[in-house]
Amino acid sequence: MKATNPAFLLGLLLAATSVAAIAAAPQITNQRQHVAVDLGQTNTFRVTARGEALSYQWRLDDHDLSFQTNQTLTIGPAQATDEGDYSVEVRNAEGTVVSTPVRLWVVPPATDFIKGNYTNSMGERLPYFYHLPADYDAGRSYPLFCLFHGTPGHEGMITNALSGYTGYANMPALKTMASYRQQSRDPVVLFWPTRRTGDDSWNDAYLRLVSSTLDELLSEFNVDTNRIYVAGGSEGVHAAWDIIAMRPGFFACAGFAAGWQGNARMTSVKDVPSWVWCAADDSLVADTRTLVRSLRTVGANPIYTEYQTGGHLGGIFMGLLTPAMVDWLLAQRRGEPSSTEPLLSITDPSDSVITTGAPRFDVAGFAEALGQNVTQVTWENTTSHGTGLAVGTNLWSATGIPLVADKTNVIIVTATTTSWAPAFGGNTTFNDTLTVVHLPMKATLMLQGPDALVNWTGGMGPYCIQRATDLGQGDWTDFLINAVPPLTLPLDGTKGFYRIVGQ
Repeated sequence: MKATNPAFLLGLLLAATSVAAIAAAPQITNQRQHVAVDLGQTNTFRVTARGEALSYQWRLDDHDLSFQTNQTLTIGPAQATDEGDYSVEVRNAEGTVVSTPVRLWVVPPATDFIKGNYTNSMGERLPYFYHLPADYDAGRSYPLFCLFHGTPGHEGMITNALSGYTGYANMPALKTMASYRQQSRDPVVLFWPTRRTGDDSWNDAYLRLVSSTLDELLSEFNVDTNRIYVAGGSEGVHAAWDIIAMRPGFFACAGFAAGWQGNARMTSVKDVPSWVWCAADDSLVADTRTLVRSLRTVGANPIYTEYQTGGHLGGIFMGLLTPAMVDWLLAQRRGEPSSTEPLLSITDPSDSVITTGAPRFDVAGFAEALGQNVTQVTWENTTSHGTGLAVGTNLWSATGIPLVADKTNVIIVTATTTSWAPAFGGNTTFNDTLTVVHLPMKATLMLQGPDALVNWTGGMGPYCIQRATDLGQGDWTDFLINAVPPLTLPLDGTKGFYRIVGQ
């Protein structure tokens, strides 16, 4: 019998490998991103995929689009009915894959924005733009969204930008709150303060003008005072931060995009729910991370999205284009903690401030992210700088967290999920915070006449006094339950040992 030719075997192996590659199910190799276009503009989505004999079917809001079976989908001139979530199904004989949906926002043109001017008693003027919902009804109350732009930016530049100023190529992204779908589902009054030509910073005088203009808008239009929102991008972040402190209890929530915190104390901002976002390749990412860190260390629970890419303007615009973020912002109500996903909650213990004398602490809770995977849950004790990984994700627990004695321990539990931006990548973190006041017990024993006086401070009651006659055997028995210091122990002439334990 002749031996098989090795070259023949190698050829069979290569052929089998080639067949396996051809027979593979399709794989989408490019990711699209959310985008906004002015009414009448054109947008093109394109998909690339690996695989042989591929076919395509584009969808809008999970419904097949007739005759849209090419690698590209061109929408234009865009109409209000074109707004929605687009995906594409790629299929061959071996399988099917469907892309992550991305939103096409169709927003009103610049001519739909109304230019206004507010002038105070000292003659100081604030130029601004605003947009009213279609078919505005004075008998119905509407949320109001105030957006601070960055630098450069003033009334002349903004006017040009609304018409397609090249410095802001993605300017339609700033108008998503006024999109046609938004107007039909949950219409919003969009308020866009700007600066006088030649000015290039948001100072306190401008913020006072913005505050007064807000009051004027509330008197002129029917605004739901429980749904007033503020956001800022770049240099506008510190403006949004400081106006929150200027108007305590006024705003329902805040959005901070790629910028730095203002002059107001963190404690004056921490109780306003916030979503913060920035790209990792943005020069302001360090400032943005510091802002998030500052809020979390004082007990706030900001959501933070950091894109892997996008740059400065791309990262700012992507947040405003992300449906999950827009929906979250508009779901908040004044004076109420956020209960909208993404949401992490510490449920055990149920109180936000705990006092204990124990050296370690256990926490547990849940994390949800709109059906997206929660990839991990971590904990940090900011007082000790200790960190660790919790067990579980949607349901999680962290046991044995070390506490610093005689200190207030701030424990931050943080979950990680998607960025909701397929093309930019990155992730979103969201947290809950627990304050643990550690008061270790300190006990004293001293003679007082014929008796012994036991006293103690710290710890958490109720307590029980136990007595033993032999430490070697450890024959501890309850001597007194619900003990309260100071406590007198009678001396009966026999040797005894006492200890204080929690019940």
